Amino acid sequence: MKRALAALLVIVGFTGFAMFKGEWTAKVCLLPSTTLESGLTLTYTVAGFDITSTSTFGAAGLTGQAFSFKGALGPFSLSGKMRFDPATPAYEVGQLVTSFDFAGVKLGLTVNHWRDGEWDPVYFGYPAGTADPCSAAITGANLQYVFTTTIAPVSLRVRYLDCSAGTYFQDLLVELKGVEFCCGIKYNASLSFSKEGFSSLTFSGLNIPLCCGVSLDVSVTFGVSSKTVTITPKFAGFAEACFTVWGAPTTTGLINWTGIRIDGYRVRCTLADCNYLEYVHAFDPAATTIPSAIRAKFICGANEYLELGFCGPACCGGKYDVNLRILWSSTTTGTLFGTRAFVGAVKIPIMTNFTLNLDFVMPVAECAGYPSFCFGWTFTF
Repeated sequence: MKRALAALLVIVGFTGFAMFKGEWTAKVCLLPSTTLESGLTLTYTVAGFDITSTSTFGAAGLTGQAFSFKGALGPFSLSGKMRFDPATPAYEVGQLVTSFDFAGVKLGLTVNHWRDGEWDPVYFGYPAGTADPCSAAITGANLQYVFTTTIAPVSLRVRYLDCSAGTYFQDLLVELKGVEFCCGIKYNASLSFSKEGFSSLTFSGLNIPLCCGVSLDVSVTFGVSSKTVTITPKFAGFAEACFTVWGAPTTTGLINWTGIRIDGYRVRCTLADCNYLEYVHAFDPAATTIPSAIRAKFICGANEYLELGFCGPACCGGKYDVNLRILWSSTTTGTLFGTRAFVGAVKIPIMTNFTLNLDFVMPVAECAGYPSFCFGWTFTF
């Protein structure tokens, strides 16, 4: 009896310093096919640490499971995460991060762990497409240790690998940023040193302005047996109030400037606090000079759209948001005015912690993957 009472007191004392919060999201699509997606996030706060469980569900049941934590231990900040595949079931990847910042000195340690075939560069904070450094691992699990130090303007990164055959040095990267050269000119430098030896030394950051918003970024890279000079033309574009132009300079060779290529433009008018009207025309919808969020709106072969956004007061102090967009194509024929689709997204709070979501795409002509109609909700607690 005494033991049970002691255990109860420990539990009550532990939960007394803890707090739960969470979010439940769901999405049901009726078109183009019936699908179900749902997610449940639970966060438990105790002793200054947030411990989070994230579960995703589909029509067949549990489709994903992840755990994470974040907090501080004295002067050190700590965070970690781990992901599982519930279908197999199997562990996939995990990461532990700690850092220390004092008097302008930043120290950090990151430990990445993954099973063979589960390398996920974005999950570990690398650019998408970064190759698996342990692609030829001997057995089923791998470790990467990343040590970082920053004392402005110098930063240092050292990486070690353990591909199930012992820990060894992977590479060293030393960077200097914003170093004063002369006449107000600043430059960046980076030194890369791999396990095989010296890799490269790069000087960059020199920008040569020409005119009309056109400039050239110049960088020089020294390799073991080579020197590369890179000249990158840049176009700042025009952004006067509600008018924006996207484009790039056109060149022949490296330094012959022949003109300016206009990839698209946008006119955006703010009508009220959160009401707006936006018109976008893209001469090249795939051009990287156009922001990715804009490019993602071009569906069904469209290259221009008119979007209307508005909001208003809703239940319990919240506000509803509505976005309506009609898309056209300059090259497609067979539809009135070249119209391609009508798109809408609606968010309506119906309770303090419950929001109803609705989104749809109604194509005017045949369009792969459309029409679509989905509804769902977000419930926070």
